[in-house]
Amino acid sequence: MDFSKNILSIQLILSKIPCCYAQTFLSLLAVSDPERSFLQGKTIMEFSSTFLSHKWKILFITALGVFLMPLDSSMLFIAAPQIAAAFHEDAALATWVPTASLIGVTAFSIPLGRLSDVWGRKRLYLVGLVVAGIVALTAGFARNSYHLIGLRLVTGICSALISTNSWALISEVFPARERGKALGINTACVFVGLSAGPVIGGLLITQFGTWRATFFSVAPFYLIVAALSFRWLPETKPSGLRRPSDLPGALSFISALSLLVLGLSLGRTSGWSSLITITVLGLSFIMSVLFVYLELRVAKDPMLDLRIFGRNSQFTLGNLSTLFHYISAHQGLTVLVSFYVQWVLNRSAAVAGVMTLAKYLTMAVFSPFCGWLSDRIGPRWLCTLGMILVTVSLVLLAGMAPDTGLIDAFSRLCLLGVGIGLFASPNINSVLSSLPQDQLGTASGTLNTFRSLGSALGMVLIGGILSGGTTASGFAAQVQTAFLALSIVGFLGVMVSASRKKAAA
Repeated sequence: MDFSKNILSIQLILSKIPCCYAQTFLSLLAVSDPERSFLQGKTIMEFSSTFLSHKWKILFITALGVFLMPLDSSMLFIAAPQIAAAFHEDAALATWVPTASLIGVTAFSIPLGRLSDVWGRKRLYLVGLVVAGIVALTAGFARNSYHLIGLRLVTGICSALISTNSWALISEVFPARERGKALGINTACVFVGLSAGPVIGGLLITQFGTWRATFFSVAPFYLIVAALSFRWLPETKPSGLRRPSDLPGALSFISALSLLVLGLSLGRTSGWSSLITITVLGLSFIMSVLFVYLELRVAKDPMLDLRIFGRNSQFTLGNLSTLFHYISAHQGLTVLVSFYVQWVLNRSAAVAGVMTLAKYLTMAVFSPFCGWLSDRIGPRWLCTLGMILVTVSLVLLAGMAPDTGLIDAFSRLCLLGVGIGLFASPNINSVLSSLPQDQLGTASGTLNTFRSLGSALGMVLIGGILSGGTTASGFAAQVQTAFLALSIVGFLGVMVSASRKKAAA
């Protein structure tokens, strides 16, 4: 039986499965049969006709890119203790390895998003993949922690290139009636990467006996995806004339955000009253004021038109919802769950890793469906319901006690994952739909910045609450306080999300 008949048989079997879950699987098979053509429809058999069109190839390529970046970063969390031991460093310095990536993606997302609007998205997406692959390979040969920290800073910049252009490419080629579904699939791949990273990283370190294996294993995949991107991604033509560069604005923005994330990290490790923390945060404030002045008073064509936050409520509320969402439900929460399982429930690190899968896998399952649903009913109430479930789940997590069973805790984390799945892709769809196509890079860069900043603030919040616990009961009380604090932030996200105009729904 030839390949085309095999494809048709698979289509017949899956003809009644909702397309938002089966299309990624079929796309892996159908791309090798470029001569095949079917009619488009709503079942898998009919829908699969469009897999060979360029928009599904773009979705496939961008999904691979956004899968690799969180896979890479989440493997690093597992490798951090081995890195600290190998370089004879303490845990505090080891935490700067992932922090460096966070600085890169937070500070560079908006400038690079704007650059993609001017220079074209394909070339910058390719640059991100190729450089990330080279850096990962180089990181495998790192000689000390400082070398590795510098390389991870570059990886964060590459992550900004990949994620911002991924969303923008999808939004360019998918019509409004399909955009949420496509963004949902793309978002699900992020969550799958986050959930797979700790497992794959642990297996690699166990099998090869070194943290370097995590970098060597991921490097070739970046280059493979880059080759596929070069072959399949269309050239994107910037819509406008050449626009004047806003180099002072870009430099002041990068400096302000880099210093802010650096200062927040120093506050956790060196103390909020230390001279270095106060100095760095003060410099961040000065650079922020300079950036606002340059964008509002000096720049002829600002990198980020700050006036848009006042006149475009859909854009503003979507980004603000993202900030509250990422403070309450992502990196800080993951760290909190890990501490709770290991120090309060007295379970192993492996059990803690399995518990975090409850969140990530549920997110991955619900994101494609919720993206598809947002195309039909709009994102407003999906995002609001998602934040409500996040808030409720955080309150339930705060009610856990040292004798709480693992299945009970797992179910509460699953509810959290459902809430995140309801919020994530509809909110991305809402923000990217709020600006014209020639500003998609800026829109996705802004959204990425609020995501990264929210993650950093969530870590700061958790770190501040958990400091100083000495006894098991005292630490358990601190964990409950942290969950309640996150639930308050989640409630703020509910209010902001519900404030979106009905027209934006």
